Amino acid sequence: MSVQQNLPEIASNLPTRISGIVFWGTMLIGLLIAFVILKDKENELTAQYHDNAKILQTVILKSLEYSTSPDFNGTTRRDMEHNLKPFRDIIQYNAIELRRDNKTLLFGRKVANEDAITTRLDIYPFYPKMLPYRVETSIYFPSLQKVISTYRKWILLSIASLMMLFGLILQFILQRLLTRPFSRMVHTAQQFADGDSTARFDENRNDEFGFLSKFINRALDSSARQYTELMDALERATESESALFAEKERMAVTLNSLSEAVISTNARGVVDYLNPMAERMTGWSLREARGRQVATVVTVIDEFNHLPLVDAATVCLQQNQSVHMIENSALLLRDDRLISVDMSAAPMRNGKGDVVGAVMVCSDVSHTRRLSTQLSYQVSHDSLTNLANRSAFERRLTGLLDDIRMSDTHALLYIDLDQFKVVNDTCGHTAGDELLRQLAQVLLECIRHTDVLARLGGDEFGILLINCELDCAIEIAEKIRQAVKDFRFSWIGNVFEIGASIGVIEINADNLNASTIMSSADLACYAAKDNGRNRVHVYEKTDDALLQRHGEMHWIALITQALEEGRFVLYRQPICELSGEQPQVHHWEILLRMKDNQGAVILPNQFIPAAERYNKMQGIDRWVIHSVFAALANGAFVSATDTRPMLAINLSGATLGDESALDFIRETGKQFGTDFSQICFEITETVAISSLSKATNFIRELKRLGCQFSLDDFGSGLSSFSYLKNLSVDFIKIDGSFVKDMVSDPIDRAMVDAITEIGHVMKIKTIAEWVENEATLTLLKAMGVDFVQGYYLGRPTEVDVHPVRNNEVR
Repeated sequence: MSVQQNLPEIASNLPTRISGIVFWGTMLIGLLIAFVILKDKENELTAQYHDNAKILQTVILKSLEYSTSPDFNGTTRRDMEHNLKPFRDIIQYNAIELRRDNKTLLFGRKVANEDAITTRLDIYPFYPKMLPYRVETSIYFPSLQKVISTYRKWILLSIASLMMLFGLILQFILQRLLTRPFSRMVHTAQQFADGDSTARFDENRNDEFGFLSKFINRALDSSARQYTELMDALERATESESALFAEKERMAVTLNSLSEAVISTNARGVVDYLNPMAERMTGWSLREARGRQVATVVTVIDEFNHLPLVDAATVCLQQNQSVHMIENSALLLRDDRLISVDMSAAPMRNGKGDVVGAVMVCSDVSHTRRLSTQLSYQVSHDSLTNLANRSAFERRLTGLLDDIRMSDTHALLYIDLDQFKVVNDTCGHTAGDELLRQLAQVLLECIRHTDVLARLGGDEFGILLINCELDCAIEIAEKIRQAVKDFRFSWIGNVFEIGASIGVIEINADNLNASTIMSSADLACYAAKDNGRNRVHVYEKTDDALLQRHGEMHWIALITQALEEGRFVLYRQPICELSGEQPQVHHWEILLRMKDNQGAVILPNQFIPAAERYNKMQGIDRWVIHSVFAALANGAFVSATDTRPMLAINLSGATLGDESALDFIRETGKQFGTDFSQICFEITETVAISSLSKATNFIRELKRLGCQFSLDDFGSGLSSFSYLKNLSVDFIKIDGSFVKDMVSDPIDRAMVDAITEIGHVMKIKTIAEWVENEATLTLLKAMGVDFVQGYYLGRPTEVDVHPVRNNEVR
């Protein structure tokens, strides 16, 4: 009775004690937080005082160093007050006192109990006539202890208030969360203690009280639940027979509705069940098949070679494990038709684990396998000509090399059609496609059935001549060349004659690298084109032309890698004016170098020929323009004596012929804010003359932006003077081959003199290249040459710019 009487008192006192503990714990944590904040703020204020003192000392030091008065007079005070004025509102200080010898300057007003920071400063005046001296400075700040004390009071009051408010709110929340549910549980316990066996605790809360109520109620309901479970078990036992029958019916319906054939056997492989799909697929009814061996009912063969295969059920019973047969398996029906199947089987075991039979499932995959075969064909064949494609050709070549013996000899032909572009450009791509289809048939008629013909891409074909000596391969290549030459392609009244350039390479045990064979045959094909087209060229390791082209291909790989990795670098060489007593730098020519993987510098005459041959110059020119404009914007070319340097950039013929080059130059200049009056573009005389109209338009458009132009290597062409009047250039650069020996060679001297005279008549400045000694320089000055360039005036030096990768150039 005493416990029951004290339950309400327990319900009210326990939450109150918990709330009190939480409240005072919160207050203690608040005090600890206040202590940490105060300590950190004191350190911050102390450091700020010292930092402010250093700032003011720096201002004082700079003011005294640049002061024009050697003594502490009115000028010094005015300068100091002027320099300290911006810091008055930023740094809170009371006064600054300066002492030198017996003189003192005071700025501001000293206050009692303030903090002072005193430092001696060595002054080195800016003006030469003033001698160094030492000044003692004292900077007076408001008392740090007062500031800290004020801040401490404010922090303690704020945090105490917040913690007090937080504690009261927390206590209020705890009272609501603990007291009410606890009181309700005590009330329910009181009811149960009074004999109400139906009393239950509230389980609807999603907290600890709800969990505890569920636990207690579960204990109270244990007996009733056990009774209910017992009754349910009895009811299930009564219904087991009908449930088993229903399950059997469901199994039968399921098997009848499956789209796969299901066949079951006993442990000896005798059929005991076929579902309806199995009856339709095999042609056997369940009544006919029951009791027969599964191999009799199910005949499996390879659908490609028609050789017999063992069915999955038999294999499963032999191996006592599941099997899956998916490759090339097909059912041979009783009417000799074939069905492609995906077949699997699994063993059936009894309670002891012994195999008592097998279940085999067969799926009709005829449509899927047909699509797979079609897709496989499309992947390995060219859709236009129905020939093997490049990937299949290379796989066949690799397989041939893997199986080659010492005595085997094969050959590969690499065919590139001549004049194919004429058909495309004249009649369109539809005509070009039809030409390729017809030529594929022409080529097939020239080779043996054992050989492999493939379209490698575009108008290129490859032929693998299996077991073919080199002499025989050359005869076949000539036969193909003649057949293509004799072929006439007609399209809407137009008749075209096509040629073929063919590269031939022998394949034997000494040449087993597929990529090397393909590239060598490609080189031989290009050599045939270079030698006049419509001919056969046999690859030989000692062929100088092929070696040169192979070397150029090597350079192309290096150039591409250098562009991607930012390994091109800029150099500059001065171009000097001769109008004064001594040559003076007028502008700079930008030169290009490349670095290899080890950082060694490669000169342009090693890689530029390959770049020109394989259409890499356009990308290189764009890289140079982008890099020069970026470096110019970053001040890389600016010096103390030359704040607006002019830079000469070389352009190739590929850039002059590129319709988008002008837009690229304009957009790049806009991107970096380039002053185009600082840019001079150099084009060679040969390039300008070979495409005069494009060069004239190119020069005209860029001169509108303010660019200047220089005609490089002037005099090397056959018609230099006749074309010069058509080109609006600002400079002509006399070819260095005339300048180098002009002191000793009267003909070279006469050429230089003539070019200089023509330039002056046409108001065009002249630049002499390759100036390598004093005698040449003196003679050029006497002739009236305007500018000179060469090792005697200055060697090329590297420009310190950030490396640009090709993917940064747009």
